[in-house]
Amino acid sequence: MPNFAYTARDATGNAVSGVIAASALADVSRLLRAEGKYPTSVRPADAAGSSGASPRRGFRLSRHDLIQISTQLAIMIETGVPISEALECIAGQTDKPTVTRLVNDIIQQIQNGSSFSAALQRHPRAFPRVYVALMAASEKSGMMSRLLGRATAYLRDEEVTIRRVRGALTYPCIMLAFAVTTTIFLLTFVLPRFTAIYASRGAALPIPTRLLIAASGFVVHQWPYLIAAVAAVCLAVWGSLNSEIGRRGWHSVQLRLPLLGPMFRKLYLSRGLRMVGTMAGSGVNLIDCVRTAHDLCPNVFYRDLWDQIGREIQAGKQLSEPMLANNLVPKSVAQMLRVGERTGRLAVVMEQVANFSEEELKEKTADLTRCIEPIMIVVMGAIIGTVALALMLPIFTISRVVAH
Repeated sequence: MPNFAYTARDATGNAVSGVIAASALADVSRLLRAEGKYPTSVRPADAAGSSGASPRRGFRLSRHDLIQISTQLAIMIETGVPISEALECIAGQTDKPTVTRLVNDIIQQIQNGSSFSAALQRHPRAFPRVYVALMAASEKSGMMSRLLGRATAYLRDEEVTIRRVRGALTYPCIMLAFAVTTTIFLLTFVLPRFTAIYASRGAALPIPTRLLIAASGFVVHQWPYLIAAVAAVCLAVWGSLNSEIGRRGWHSVQLRLPLLGPMFRKLYLSRGLRMVGTMAGSGVNLIDCVRTAHDLCPNVFYRDLWDQIGREIQAGKQLSEPMLANNLVPKSVAQMLRVGERTGRLAVVMEQVANFSEEELKEKTADLTRCIEPIMIVVMGAIIGTVALALMLPIFTISRVVAH
């Protein structure tokens, strides 16, 4: 029995879509009406899958482009422009083919009877789940322009926070890569020339120089095995991080690293609180807010925390109770959330706490950069100084031999 893709309206007027099995196209309407649905578009499932311009997982959209589209869409909807016309205007203005195809696909889905949030859901790589949830809430509340503004503000805050963390981590990574590259260059190209000079003199070499020459010889003559060993270690680490045990081990180390650990803790907590606060303040069910925070959190320990919070809320407890008992959440933060629950302003308090945590994160990243910079300079100086000293020591030995 063939399958047919359909879009329809339910008894409350909401747009729904799905796939139904029927012997013929004419039977689809009868089956849908029996379920209380009123079809607006029906087509064979294969044709529906092949006719869409979007790839299997939808188009990919950068965060900058998403913020720009959301800002334009919020302004036009606020001024009374229908959403289809607003999207057509955005598709006509952009000079990026991917954005044009994405927006045109959304327009087509809306014209076929799908809701705006359902059309967005077809492109998970372009629209985060929190964004889709806010749009679904806006369709129920009729405040799309306002919630588009909240979604855009959330995306901007998240982008700024992630950029700060990446900026703090980029500098030490570049310095470490430079140190490793410099050391390899000295061992493979510079030191072998000095080795030939020292060998022709026949002088006894100091221990640091002999060790450095041995390391240079190993790198020069055994480099295929060295590359294979590095590749094997990288594959082993990659495989370990893809396993549950390895992932938990790495995430545990991540939260306990000196200097970096507190920064990661503030990042995960502030992102989760801002996500829940933004969605809850927009009318989304608290359980759905917590579930979205769980699904989008990259750290397994904070995912466990949100999972525990969801279970406690379903059991009738307040959100702050499991937070008070968990060491991943500062006691002061949990206490503020408890006050927010008592006063009925939980969403507002969450966003305020997220703002406070992000300001602390900003200070932590600045402190981290100030601490790492002299540390990396000392490390670089120690590496290059050690190599230079090992190269210069035989010169003094040779001079003493010649003098005698």
